[in-house]
Amino acid sequence: MSEPDGRRIGAGLRLLLIAVFGAIGTMTRYGLQGFVQIRSGSTFPYGTLLINLTGCFLLALLYQLTLNRMILSPDLRFAIGVGFFGGYTTFSSFGWETAKMLEEGAWLPATVYVGASVIFGLLLSIAGIRLANRF
Repeated sequence: MSEPDGRRIGAGLRLLLIAVFGAIGTMTRYGLQGFVQIRSGSTFPYGTLLINLTGCFLLALLYQLTLNRMILSPDLRFAIGVGFFGGYTTFSSFGWETAKMLEEGAWLPATVYVGASVIFGLLLSIAGIRLANRF
């Protein structure tokens, strides 16, 4: 991803930005996911579901806004998308939790979890794009 006039940041700086944003995204996920899970008092992975859904919406919103308005350079947008949202979203956790529910025979909760994650994740991605296009 390069800017129209060809300006680019160096590869080392790009990697550093990805690492910094990744650490921030990971810590944000850890805190929010744990907070929601504790507050829900449930074994159902509400924290992971919230992270996945908000990640879909916020990534779509940020990318579409910055594509429409060029608020951020493509390099910074890439670093935030790969770094922060790579650390923030938790589809690996989603896969593990779903597999464990299925392993335990909890087919209904697993089905609800997968359906809600996929359907609402896609709907919130569309909502983020549409909201960004209003600006």
